[in-house]
Amino acid sequence: MQSDQVSPLKIGDTDFLVASTIERCPKVMMIRELVRNAIEAAERDDSGEGLVEFSTVQESGAAKLVIWNNGPGMSAEELYAMCDLASSIGKEKGLDANFGMGAKVASLPSNKLGLRYRSCRDGQVSQVVLGFRDGVYGRLKIPVPGGGSTEILTVTDDAAAHGYDCSKDWTEVVLFGNRPDQDTARDPYDGEAPPS
Repeated sequence: MQSDQVSPLKIGDTDFLVASTIERCPKVMMIRELVRNAIEAAERDDSGEGLVEFSTVQESGAAKLVIWNNGPGMSAEELYAMCDLASSIGKEKGLDANFGMGAKVASLPSNKLGLRYRSCRDGQVSQVVLGFRDGVYGRLKIPVPGGGSTEILTVTDDAAAHGYDCSKDWTEVVLFGNRPDQDTARDPYDGEAPPS
């Protein structure tokens, strides 16, 4: 919204602001925020049978935690946009409501290797991986055949090959942790146990 009474502040160093916001977030909020997002999405399932599932996948010889829900899926464009800070899909944003930052900000310090989001909508599965490289948090660039890279992939065939039903909407997140050998199901906080 434009104002004739004020010139809005800009961000002088975006990378620093993003990193400081992420690094200052209490890590113990990660599982709570991821589960809360999954539950809120599942509550919007058209069938009325909202479902959240927890499982693991093997990656580099270690179990990686998977949180899946059958709520409304996101298109490639929505999934890409959702990965920005202060971005939220299907939720009201406000200072007294949703900031659009909780799960991403709380999860990245414990998942610098990667936080993979996949979402199925209208039979197409899109993927974005967030992570930390070269001192910067962001969407990881994935090499593509023929040269170049992309930040968002269509992975419908891969999802179907692994038993996912691509005829219905769903979204999942996989926690890759900070190290290839980190078991994010047993040790999601990379050795930093949450307070009891």
